[in-house]
Amino acid sequence: MEGQLEYLADQVTSFLPNLLGALLVLLVGWLIARGIKMLIVKLLRKTSWDERVFGNSSVGDTNIFLANIFYYIIMIIVLLVVLEILGINQVLVPLENMLDEFLSFIPNLIGAALIGFIGYVLAKFVSNLINIGGSFIDRLVDRTSFKNTDKLVDIIRKVVFIVIFIPFLIQAFNALELQAISEPANNILYNFTEMIGDILIAGAILVIFIWGGKYLTEFLKDLFKSMGLDHFGKKIQIQNMIGEGQSLSKIIANLIYFFIVFFGIITAVEILGLDRLTETLNQILEVTGQIIFGIVILAVGNYISLMIYNMMSKAENNNFIAKVVRWATLALFLAISLRTMGIANEIVELAFGLILGAIAVAVALSYGLGGREAAGEHFKEIIAKMKDNKTTTAPSRPAKKPANLKSKPEPKKEDPKDPNDPRLDL
Repeated sequence: MEGQLEYLADQVTSFLPNLLGALLVLLVGWLIARGIKMLIVKLLRKTSWDERVFGNSSVGDTNIFLANIFYYIIMIIVLLVVLEILGINQVLVPLENMLDEFLSFIPNLIGAALIGFIGYVLAKFVSNLINIGGSFIDRLVDRTSFKNTDKLVDIIRKVVFIVIFIPFLIQAFNALELQAISEPANNILYNFTEMIGDILIAGAILVIFIWGGKYLTEFLKDLFKSMGLDHFGKKIQIQNMIGEGQSLSKIIANLIYFFIVFFGIITAVEILGLDRLTETLNQILEVTGQIIFGIVILAVGNYISLMIYNMMSKAENNNFIAKVVRWATLALFLAISLRTMGIANEIVELAFGLILGAIAVAVALSYGLGGREAAGEHFKEIIAKMKDNKTTTAPSRPAKKPANLKSKPEPKKEDPKDPNDPRLDL
C-alpha cells in the first residue's frame, strides 16, 4: 500500500510541473491572443477600410470578425503547445497535420491578399483618373447632344475598374493554388484578352454609327422640314395615326436613326463572333422592316380613303355612302398591312373573306326579299333612262314600209336605140 502511494506521489510530482507549465502557457497565450485581437480592431477601425469597401451598407462589425480569426488561430497554436507539454500525443497528430497545412497555406493567402489589394488600389486609381478627366469627356459628349454625361462617366469609370481589377483577382486565385477556381478563371481571362482587339473594334464601330447617325438624322430632319413634309402630313391627316402635335419629319428621322444604330449593333456583334445573337438580331430587323412597311401601306390607305371620301361627299345625300366606302377602303388596306407585317395571316384572310361574304349576302337578301318592289322600280327607271338616251342620241332614218305590203315593180324604161351605135352592127 505504501508503495502504491509513493508511486502515485511520484507521478503527481512529476506531472505537476508540466501541468503548471501548461496552465502558464495557456494563460500567457490567451493574454497574447486577446492583446492582438484588440490591437487589430483598433488599427482596422482607424483605417475605416470597411466603409470604403462596403459603403454605408449594414454588414456588421467586420473589424471584430477579422480580429476573431487571428484570435482563434493564436489560441489553437497555444492549445497545441499546451497539449504537447501535457504529453497528450494521440490528439496532437491530426491537429498538428491540420495546423501544418493551414500554416503552409498562410503564405499563399497573404500573397493572394497582397495581389488583390494591389490590383484594387491600381484599378481605383485609374478609375479616379477617369473621374478627374470628366470635364474633357463632358465637352466631348456635349457635341453629340447627349445630356446625361455624369452617368456616362460613371459607367466608363466602372468598366475601367473591372477591366483592371479582374486580371489581378485571377492572379490572386492562382496564388492560392485553388485549381477548381483558378483554371476556369484563367480560361476566361485568356479568352477575354483574345477578344480585346475585337471588342475595341466593335466599340469603335458602334460609336461611329451612334454619333454619325445622330448628325445624319439631324440633317435629314431639317431637310424633310424644308421640303414641306410636315405640311404634307397635315394635308393627308396623318395626325390620325401619329397623334396631334407630332412632327412627321422627326418621326421619320428617328426611324432612320434607329435603323442606323441597329445596323451598327449587328455589325459589332458580328465582329465579336456571336453568331447566334447576330442571327437573332437579323430576324428582329426583318420583322421590324415588315412592320414599318405595313404602317406605310396603312398610311397610304388612309390617304386614298380620305381622297375617295372627299370626292364622294361632294354630291348631295351621299355622305353616308362616302363614309361606308372610306371605312371599307381602310379595312382593305388594314388587311393588306397586317398581311405585310405577317401578323396572323390566316385570321386576317378569314375575317376579310367573311366580311365581304356577309356584305354580298346582305345586299342580295335586301334586293331579293325586302327590296323586291324597290329594286323593280329602280330597274324600271334604269331601263326607261336607257331607252330615252337611245332615242335622243340615235340619227334620223327614213321610215320603213311595212313588211306585209308588197311594192309593185316599176316598169322598165327602154332606152331609145341610137342608129349610130356601133354595137348594133354586131
